[in-house]
Amino acid sequence: MDLCHIRTLILLAASGTSILAGPLKAAEKSIVIDRAPHKIQGKNTFQKTFSAQINPTEFALLFEQDLKKQSSGGYWNVHINDKQLGRLEAHIPQIGTDDKPDGFHRIGFAVPANALKEGENSLTITGRGQPAVLRNFVLDPRPLKQALQLETVTVRVKTPAGPPVPARITVVNDRGQLVKLYNARQPKNAVRPGILYTLGTGDSFELPPGKYTFYATRGMEWGVARLSVEVDKMQPLDFTLVISREVDTTGFLACDSHIHTLPGSGHGNATFEERVITIAGEGIEVAIATDHNHISDYTKYQKTAGTQSHFHSISGDEVTTHNGHFTAFPFDPAQAVPGGVQGRNPLFLKNDNWGELIADMRKKGAEVIILNHPYWPSIPNGPFGRFRFNRSTGKRSDGTAFNFNGFEVAQPANETPDFFYALEDWMSLLNRGLKLTAVGATDSHTIHSPVGQARTYLRSHTDEVSQIDRKEVYRAFTEGRAAVAAGIFANLKLNGQFEMGDLVPAESLLDNSQKHTSKMTATLRVAAPSWVRPREAMLYVNGKQVAQKTIHSVSNQPTDQTLEFSLELPPHDAYLVAFVLGDGITLPGWTTYGKASQAITNPIFLDIDGDAKYSAPRATAKTLISNYQKQHGKLIPALQEKLLNSTAVKADSAIHLHVEDLLKQSTDQQP
Repeated sequence: MDLCHIRTLILLAASGTSILAGPLKAAEKSIVIDRAPHKIQGKNTFQKTFSAQINPTEFALLFEQDLKKQSSGGYWNVHINDKQLGRLEAHIPQIGTDDKPDGFHRIGFAVPANALKEGENSLTITGRGQPAVLRNFVLDPRPLKQALQLETVTVRVKTPAGPPVPARITVVNDRGQLVKLYNARQPKNAVRPGILYTLGTGDSFELPPGKYTFYATRGMEWGVARLSVEVDKMQPLDFTLVISREVDTTGFLACDSHIHTLPGSGHGNATFEERVITIAGEGIEVAIATDHNHISDYTKYQKTAGTQSHFHSISGDEVTTHNGHFTAFPFDPAQAVPGGVQGRNPLFLKNDNWGELIADMRKKGAEVIILNHPYWPSIPNGPFGRFRFNRSTGKRSDGTAFNFNGFEVAQPANETPDFFYALEDWMSLLNRGLKLTAVGATDSHTIHSPVGQARTYLRSHTDEVSQIDRKEVYRAFTEGRAAVAAGIFANLKLNGQFEMGDLVPAESLLDNSQKHTSKMTATLRVAAPSWVRPREAMLYVNGKQVAQKTIHSVSNQPTDQTLEFSLELPPHDAYLVAFVLGDGITLPGWTTYGKASQAITNPIFLDIDGDAKYSAPRATAKTLISNYQKQHGKLIPALQEKLLNSTAVKADSAIHLHVEDLLKQSTDQQP
């Protein structure tokens, strides 16, 4: 090549460089789009025009947002010139967060090369999400990674023995706020601001410089790993969090019987792929898919994610009406849902007749039917309120028979005045003679709301997920061989051998040497991880508290205590249950369920009269009235008063209540 050609190439290269340098220099300064705060809610969206030049490289859109509540199926979508950059995600306040800051978070979105045009451009935020306030919109001419000085963080979670374990990683800043995790690069995870569900093998994401605390949890059977870190630019972080199993639940399976997805239910924000990761990350072993009037199947998503060994899934349905919701399972995903048609169904079924719907559930294969959140949306407007439920006698003035298997006694959607409210209503129904299993479930619709925060522990012959017997799962629900847990695990036994769901025969309650006894021994095992503090254990016979003990838990140490109670033998057939209360959970990642931790055991039934069966207090009351009538004839007011004051009736307050109620009904029905 001669010298002339070389000079020509140099000139061309130089001129090309100057042509490219022109727009880059013009775009070196940030563009302030709008500093003022703007509230978006309902149909009120955001739109702003601004002048710019074509961006030959990635730019960054930076602004501050105050969005505290998670959207349910609807989102605010961010666009520049009709190019979607992403969507707004809530930074949900955590318990214990510093309340001095104004709640705004500085976030950013990547603006792809050539998304801007010469002259007038448009920034729009449209959609339909929760109310939010946005301010300080700035277009930065650098790529997002440079504009926010993002640095890579890689996290693994493992057991002390070494293998990786699914978990939830929660990340908060120095003010205790959930922070946005940028560019998560592992496909087998579920990510939201401050939350990353992982299989533990290693996930990477990016954070701006700052001080953060990382928490690794795996539901209430596991401890917590905490690590404070400082992220600096140009210094990638790579670390492992170690969590240990702290609660032994051998012989029981952790089940959440009320779980949703966005594709299946039409609201919420968890995809099927994300949902199976969250279930594994919370240590649930039996997961019931219960989308609204839709039968979902997790199994194919489990295979893709590799979570088959972590939990067993069962296809169910939340049969949803304006007259109450029911969890029912199992169902065949290829068949029509109860009360509807095969495929996508409306959020609310037209038919709200419980009797017809429950019959259809049974016909379509349901072996377990559970009444969901009976106090939602409020006590007066929930199923109990609409049926004019009498909290003393368990009577419903309206509505059909309660011919389901149980109801959700512990559930985040249950808005009740105190922690005893749902327990007392359940025991009132037991006293009336209904055999209803107490159930714990979450109704989780989102990634933020932890699956299994309220759960049911089911008696099982195996602890291996691959060996789970579905029939045994169904029997545990229908026979009451289960315990409710919201942070605390409890297991009740009587006389060392009888467990929840058992009928204790009369001969087992007698002293063989004397053929009679007035005492029985109940043992209650209470266990909780180091971040939960059980405080008090109470025993109830026929709905009346008969014993109480303080649990001497130690801060930041697991609890595993077996409490022994010596109880008076009831005068009539009875049931025995335990209720455990503990402190509210303030650990980031587990702060959404109520203001207390708790556990409820299902009944152990006592055959006091030796007829080889259990009679509820109302049935016993009917028998006492009938026997008295045989002895005295017509029960005039004086005889009624005498019956109510008799030793047999006064010995049990529940029986006394029902004798009184039955006598009043009899009097009211007389001409």
